[in-house]
Amino acid sequence: RRPRSQLASRVCVLPVCVVSRVVSPQQRVVWPSSGASVVSHARVDASRVFDTRQVNPHTMRVYVVRHAQSANNALSVPSLMNPDRDSDPTLTETGFKQAAALGKFVGERFGDGAVADGSIPGKHQIKKLLVSPMRRCMLTATPMSAKLGVPITVRADIHEHGGCFDGSPGSVGGVVGRPGLTKAQLEREFPGCVVPVELIKGWWSEQSGCETVPQAQARVLQVKQWLWEMADGWKEKDGAVCLVVHGMFIDILLKAMSGVNLTSGKQQVVFCSQNACVHVLELNSGSPQNLGRVCGIQRFNGVDHLPISIQTGGSLEGMDDCYVNEGSA
Repeated sequence: RRPRSQLASRVCVLPVCVVSRVVSPQQRVVWPSSGASVVSHARVDASRVFDTRQVNPHTMRVYVVRHAQSANNALSVPSLMNPDRDSDPTLTETGFKQAAALGKFVGERFGDGAVADGSIPGKHQIKKLLVSPMRRCMLTATPMSAKLGVPITVRADIHEHGGCFDGSPGSVGGVVGRPGLTKAQLEREFPGCVVPVELIKGWWSEQSGCETVPQAQARVLQVKQWLWEMADGWKEKDGAVCLVVHGMFIDILLKAMSGVNLTSGKQQVVFCSQNACVHVLELNSGSPQNLGRVCGIQRFNGVDHLPISIQTGGSLEGMDDCYVNEGSA
């Protein structure tokens, strides 16, 4: 990690409310000179014929959670370049405390009890819990699953940048890819989780090595498309979706949803997520009266459910390192 004095340019961290309207591939992003909102405007293609039967006037809520503190997070240099990093680390003692507090909060705030007492509408109840196959996310999601009464569904493409590997880029011996947890291992370590058959031999491979930032960005763009496709067909009875993922994955996803151009190397803006935080997104596919998709970030980096004594992560320096030195969040 480079000292601040050596950074080539400035980085701005914005805990903001983002509204992104996606109507055509041609977009321009407007960053206001003041205030706390970022708006992405798109030009409407007048020649486009809009089939209103495919328009969903409702809004799907997505809770995006970063995993609790991992052993790698607690390293003095939590970078992919650090040979002491674990390819698939467990949580620290603090991380397990964070996961327990998060599970209690999510269960009480977004479970069926909250619907029963009128705290939230049924459409905001978490009914799908989709989790990265990396151990730190699975361990974070386990208390959530128990409190919500919703099984963990493993989704391979929401893993962290880099993938699963030993060694470090540029070091002697280089990088050796690992398969990650297999379907049998996931089912044994986390009883009741739903694992796709494609993960029978693991979700990564020796040939995959270390995923680059551009490769991670391309993958997250596919996840973005999948989320929009799910929102297009969403009904209130489907309830809300919760993703348990990673810091850099969240940064890329929020940029993609807000229409920001995805670049590698030094960043002008990064979205920093603390361990076990909760972001709240809402995806609307539009209506016959208001055509076009709109994504709103309703809540950013919520950590009020964690005592201050166990709040960790989310540093600007750490996220900056993810891009400048191919770090891992």
